[in-house]
Amino acid sequence: MKKFNHKDFDIETEIETGNDDFIYGNYVDWDRFRAENEDNLLDYFDVSLPWGKKLTILEYADFIKQEVFTNTAISDNYNLTKLPVSKQGEDISKLYIQFPNRNDSDSDKLIFEIFNHFEVPSDQEYEYELPEDLQYWHTLLVDEYSENEYEYYKNYPVEFTTYKDAIYDIQSKVNGTSDTLTKKSLILSSLIISESLLKSIIVKKTPRETGISEFSQEIISSEISKKLRGSVETRNGLFKKLFNRNTPKQNWVNLRNSLSHDIESSFIKDKNIIFTNMKEDKEETYSIDNLFKNQIEFYKELQTIIDEYNVQTE
Repeated sequence: MKKFNHKDFDIETEIETGNDDFIYGNYVDWDRFRAENEDNLLDYFDVSLPWGKKLTILEYADFIKQEVFTNTAISDNYNLTKLPVSKQGEDISKLYIQFPNRNDSDSDKLIFEIFNHFEVPSDQEYEYELPEDLQYWHTLLVDEYSENEYEYYKNYPVEFTTYKDAIYDIQSKVNGTSDTLTKKSLILSSLIISESLLKSIIVKKTPRETGISEFSQEIISSEISKKLRGSVETRNGLFKKLFNRNTPKQNWVNLRNSLSHDIESSFIKDKNIIFTNMKEDKEETYSIDNLFKNQIEFYKELQTIIDEYNVQTE
């Protein structure tokens, strides 16, 4: 059976934003995608629905033997085996079966079940529920061959005020939902934003070279991007070279790596998230309240370091 493959379609993603238009990630309204691509999807799955037509016996036989009806209960569920005969006669060639109209009451449900059969997603899916190539942050932060991070953070830095508002906003969303996957996705988003704040600070402090060729600038930009995409230790080392101070503690790194590697493997119990420390291959627990508290402390310590450095260099 042919199943839905999102790569065969031009999927329109939308961006979920919070306070100050900070980007949490992409989402897809699959119900809208289904509605806007109904005919294309039916053609893709080679399903024919002769809305409003009168079918001969042979045409009806061809219709009902389609795979989607022979391998499911859809035809029985929607009375497709009990359609009215619209014309009768002694000659079988004069018997016609009336197929429902598209605007009939059960037509939407019929389409919905057919698309479910072929595993077309429904409802809305958010950043870490989506395939990686539809995610906003994956392209930027995970893919080794993504856009140059140095250039990105030079043009779109995460500012301190934006960061604080985003973290508080995410914390509120986490506390306001009972859906476990949504909680974990939001937590991962907050950790990515914390990482982005640090990268933004590093990029902002990196000296801007003048009087060099475009080629040389590309090399410098590429080398800094590699360090930004590197390990936590590499980024921390770069931060220390720039500010002569250690990076504030980031004791959520193991949680961030676990969630980004396999978000389904972790679980939430009470107000804690339980995950696997991939370095040590052991289970660990992190208080969700403490996680957000620690991220705010991280932000405050970074702000202090920047303020003190600016005073020293004036």
